[in-house]
Amino acid sequence: MREDVAKLIEAYGDACGRGPSAIAEFYAEPCVTARAGVARVHATRKDVEALFAEVEETYRARGFTHGDVLSLHVEPLGSNSALATVQWAYRGACEELLWKSTFSYNLYRLDGRWKILIQTMHDA
Repeated sequence: MREDVAKLIEAYGDACGRGPSAIAEFYAEPCVTARAGVARVHATRKDVEALFAEVEETYRARGFTHGDVLSLHVEPLGSNSALATVQWAYRGACEELLWKSTFSYNLYRLDGRWKILIQTMHDA
């Protein structure tokens, strides 16, 4: 399971450079995100795309071009679910470290594919 989740997280990180619709592919419908003291329920993929359009705009304004996984911890929660905690490094065009963040992803396997049910940012 850890290997499958690691591949999912790597693909998710790669999707962050391809825009909000690519990121939304990784989320279940519905799903929940919690970040910066705000929890949101996203009923549809379009809702997730709208959130990540805002996030992308904010990140790009800070110089973000891509992210790297610094650490990954996977806790199996049965045969079809897992909790993945990831520390991300956010980088600029010259590979400089802009900031770090940690997120937990409650994952569930739906129709043979892992999807994010709940995303929680570890607010500083």
